[in-house]
Amino acid sequence: MNKTKLALTAALVLAITFTFTACEEKEAAKKTTEPATTTQQPSQEAAAEKVIEVVKSSFTDTRDNKTYKTVKIGTQTWMAENLNYEAKGSKCYDNKPDNCKKYGRLYDGETAKTACPKGWHLPSVTELSKLLHYVDGTSGTEIVYESETAGKYLNATSGWNENGNGTDKFGFSALPGGTGKSVISDNFTYAGDCGMWWLDTGSYLYWAQCWGNEVRYSEEEDGIYFFNSVRCIKD
Repeated sequence: MNKTKLALTAALVLAITFTFTACEEKEAAKKTTEPATTTQQPSQEAAAEKVIEVVKSSFTDTRDNKTYKTVKIGTQTWMAENLNYEAKGSKCYDNKPDNCKKYGRLYDGETAKTACPKGWHLPSVTELSKLLHYVDGTSGTEIVYESETAGKYLNATSGWNENGNGTDKFGFSALPGGTGKSVISDNFTYAGDCGMWWLDTGSYLYWAQCWGNEVRYSEEEDGIYFFNSVRCIKD
């Protein structure tokens, strides 16, 4: 190999080495400036921040011409207030009309089954579970779903004692209307602390929120003597 070929070979090796070195330095600089990525699954709190569908409107009950706020949450349309239709088998908390204006009326278990106006009905366990899944941002399909956090998003921003006030993110505006029981005399308890709403089942099942964000189910054997709120859902 003559001197000219040796010189060309040496120059080519230097050029290749320089190119590889420059690429490596560029890649290293890129890694130090690019933000780190993560494959962690979003938390439940983050899921609740996803884009949601909420449409607010109103509805007039032709039986007494009372107008109620309504809200479409996902694919469901709910009354955004407790029912306040004066039916036989219903009462105001402490038998005071001002409490009906604030919380709606309390209904015994039998009256609640037919209290909603035409085109609306008492929610089933499945329908309530669907609502709770939606506001929690979960993809579960449990038919009977209880939540430790849904109250935070469903409760009104004021009116609850202790830590019950929520963000009312979905416009559901749940209020703690309490409960009543009538056997010999009226006995009303938990207004300001608990909201209890009847569900449409064969038994006297209801859902309850007390002092916080949890939503739980309970059952009352003496439904005709036990008075809870009613929140209707559209057919």
